[in-house]
Amino acid sequence: QKQKNTEITMLTRSLALSAALAATAVSADLLTIPIRKVPDNVHHANLLSSHTPPRLTVMRSASAVATTGRKLIRGGTDHEENVVLHDLQNAQYYGTVSIGSPPQEFEMVFDTGSSDLWVPGPSCASNSDNCSSKSAYVKTASSSFSEVAAGSMSNFSIRYGSGDVSGKFGLDTVTVAEDCTVEGQTFALVDSTDGLGDVYENAAFDGILGLAFQALSQDPQANTFIANLQDQDGVDRAMFAFYLGDESDGELAIGGYNEDRMQNPNEINWVPLAMPAYWLIAMDQVKFGDTVITTGQTGGIMDTGTSLIYGPEDQVMSMIDAIPGAELIPQLQLYLIPCETDLPDLEFQIGGQPYNIPGDELMMKFSQDGEDYCIFSIAVMEFAGSSEFDTIDEVLEEKIVDEIKNFAGVASSPIPEEFSSNTWLMGDSFLRLQYSIYDYENERFGLAELKEDMEE
Repeated sequence: QKQKNTEITMLTRSLALSAALAATAVSADLLTIPIRKVPDNVHHANLLSSHTPPRLTVMRSASAVATTGRKLIRGGTDHEENVVLHDLQNAQYYGTVSIGSPPQEFEMVFDTGSSDLWVPGPSCASNSDNCSSKSAYVKTASSSFSEVAAGSMSNFSIRYGSGDVSGKFGLDTVTVAEDCTVEGQTFALVDSTDGLGDVYENAAFDGILGLAFQALSQDPQANTFIANLQDQDGVDRAMFAFYLGDESDGELAIGGYNEDRMQNPNEINWVPLAMPAYWLIAMDQVKFGDTVITTGQTGGIMDTGTSLIYGPEDQVMSMIDAIPGAELIPQLQLYLIPCETDLPDLEFQIGGQPYNIPGDELMMKFSQDGEDYCIFSIAVMEFAGSSEFDTIDEVLEEKIVDEIKNFAGVASSPIPEEFSSNTWLMGDSFLRLQYSIYDYENERFGLAELKEDMEE
């Protein structure tokens, strides 16, 4: 049995995704980056992993609420501000990014929920055991590296529940898609990754390339990669788009969107951002089957780095209460449901249009000890405190929740007051069913129907 548990643990800590990066030009001013996804059974196994193998001990109380928050603290300010970093081992989409001259290559997470770019520095491996297998950036090997200007923020630090990820800012040439280049991009050379724990050691990525707005950056005075790319004429439009492949290649388009992925390029549902920080929009309504669970001023953060969908406690629990036999798995803080359950569709109304997630897409199936189990793939984003359990989600995501709770209405907050305690985190389970477009320049988010043969 001990050997069986060890095998399960090794499987669940395996890679959630491998990705390859190769650029193709759909049009003269659009670059596309292919991204790949491992089979669902491997990804689900990883998602359901924890420091304690998931033995499916259940708590028979629908009122026992899953908590999923992860708090990160922005450094260099007079008070703590929580910013988001994603469940990076479960972040589905990676690609190669080159930094320096000559280029040094890194596997990076394309992350719409953060704004910084960081990679390990040469001292990371000696300072943090979990950094030993990672590619390290060596500034003395790059002729284009420079230190930050005098008076600029030099220290980079993000605090996790279990420790810090920290280092120093610098500037260098950054390239994606072979020849899409920004010169003098601010990025962080990390010398400690203790705050990411074992998850970082076992994941495929080296660092992060943030695709959110400057307001979330550890250094709010430094331009993000997307903003600099447009400023330096690398692209005509500060826009990017994701096609998230389901058991097939996906794609990140930079400089616009790929019409070949869309059923009708003239029918994009554009929605203004609530504030240019997260990719946060106002959703009109959320329904579970025929039951309306919320209407009006419901926030939705579009998050390519999160696999599941997270919602406010009262709204998610109203869904759980409607599922006979739902049982909380404390180790995972997710709900076990009977596999024969006929789940209703989950509908999000955005910009006046309904977007359905079929009920069968709301169930993750996996096997353990020869038995099949099913997990409800909607989790609670708890707005008051964090869980005592140390799951893979929790190691990386002391998420947006404290920021929503503590800074709503404050001038420096990236969460408007009307979305306090009423915001959903819209991960891959939602975004892979649409073609999602991120218009950085015009501060809007777009959804388009996937071309029919893309949905297969």
